[in-house]
Amino acid sequence: MMPRSRMLIVGFVAFSMIGLISCWPAETDDAIVLRKSWAGYLHTFVQEGRVVRPRNGFDTVSEGQAYAMIRAVTASDRTSFDAILLWTEKNLSRRELHGDNLLAWHYADGRVVDWQAASDADIDYAYSLLLAARKWGDPSYARLGRQVLADILRMETITYEGRLRLLPWNRKPTDGKGYVVQNPSYYSPAQFKLFFGETGDGRWLELAATGYDLLDRLQEPAGGGAFLVPDWCRIGEGGDLRELEGYSSLYGWDALRVPMRIALDHALFHEPRAARVLGRFAEFYTSEFKRFGHVHSVYSTGGRSVVYDENPLSYAAAYAALEASGSPLAETAYRRLQRFSHQKKGHIYYLDRKDYYANSLSWLPSYYRLLLNSENSSLQDR
Repeated sequence: MMPRSRMLIVGFVAFSMIGLISCWPAETDDAIVLRKSWAGYLHTFVQEGRVVRPRNGFDTVSEGQAYAMIRAVTASDRTSFDAILLWTEKNLSRRELHGDNLLAWHYADGRVVDWQAASDADIDYAYSLLLAARKWGDPSYARLGRQVLADILRMETITYEGRLRLLPWNRKPTDGKGYVVQNPSYYSPAQFKLFFGETGDGRWLELAATGYDLLDRLQEPAGGGAFLVPDWCRIGEGGDLRELEGYSSLYGWDALRVPMRIALDHALFHEPRAARVLGRFAEFYTSEFKRFGHVHSVYSTGGRSVVYDENPLSYAAAYAALEASGSPLAETAYRRLQRFSHQKKGHIYYLDRKDYYANSLSWLPSYYRLLLNSENSSLQDR
């Protein structure tokens, strides 16, 4: 584990680095993909600062607002960032009704339909604000970001079975009564380290450690397994891990984000725990490529295919794991992902033009490739 003083320095450099490479080099294939896919995303999914889900009745979720704000920073698109921020604060902020800086997770038919917060969205929201503050030198973004971070720690965490844990929502009276609900894909160690660098609050490093402890336990269950993790689970008394009734226990659309989040920690901080987690995922994906030449969309945590079609997000997850492990199959996964991209009027879309989720995340491998190839990405000796 990196000493805290060094973590503060590295965190500052990491924030600065992300700002530097957000000026995409025009001549690279990855930069072209990023530019055209962002243009397509704005055209199809962003309406006056509101990110919509066409296949869900054109509703809005806080996750989508945060994803788009992060992407706007990497695209050096302050106009879009400010429009999305303005709509988010005006329509999703819980400040007036609940007195905190978290976001209501679900908006539809012109109003908030569920005021519960979603911690993954709040984390990405705060992250986007801190990136924007570094990128454009506006301290108002950082002030709001720090307020969100304080409320995440205050309202979306719980100490249970000897560890500070991230709740998937704002804390309820029932949380911790016999068990705690966990979504492994909500833990984002690299972002937590950057939040520590911003605030100096050691609880962010505790959450990063908890995330790795959870992934280690899920990837190495008793009797072995395929190194896959579930969308949702519960931790009971004594630290017992179990399926969560009523929620997916598959390696599915939530859990696919785990390799992508952990890859950021590997890229920015050269974290040994990240390499270990990603190496296990890579072992599974290597086996799938060798057996079938491709990977499927959804698996059981034991490695059995559940949804047999292919999806760009599956290849985004595979790329994240394989690249970190130095596997030549990373390039295969990336090429497979790009087979799902198509152009229309100068815009790039993934899978289906109306698929909000695929188009919200499938750009990440192209961004990681720029990150990894940037001369500013080597933090090891700083």
